[in-house]
Amino acid sequence: MNYCGVEYTAIESAGGSSWHWRILIGNEDRVRISGEAVSRAAAINQAHEAIGEALRANARPDGDAQLPQLVNGVLHILHGARSLSPAEAVEALRPFMNTMGSRASGIDRLADASAAAVSALVQRLEANGVATDDLWEEAIESSLSFANEEPYFRPFVIPG
Repeated sequence: MNYCGVEYTAIESAGGSSWHWRILIGNEDRVRISGEAVSRAAAINQAHEAIGEALRANARPDGDAQLPQLVNGVLHILHGARSLSPAEAVEALRPFMNTMGSRASGIDRLADASAAAVSALVQRLEANGVATDDLWEEAIESSLSFANEEPYFRPFVIPG
């Protein structure tokens, strides 16, 4: 399963008495965080909470150290967000908006353009429950330009 661009699993135990969840990080699906819950819904909720905490921790403005992961994450989210409900898409994009909103604007025009485009997309999703293809494309294209900017980032490859 996927939540805010982070892969996780929720699996019922062999005896059926509990559910185990784990968050998968990286190409090798290394387990980073895991837990156990009494029901599937509780396991999914705990996994979502753990992912949210990790994203919030990485979104704190302590320099640009997390920006490569953050912008690549938002691109991953943007490419899959149309399959989410508007509320889920907004929630998935929120960590990027929070981080970009805490940065000083005017320093990096590509960062500003990406933040503005994602913000416009989120505002339309919140207001109307749907966004135009043009808003989606603008958010993707401006974020892709930001992701490919040197010297901060390695080139991002569009999935698919």
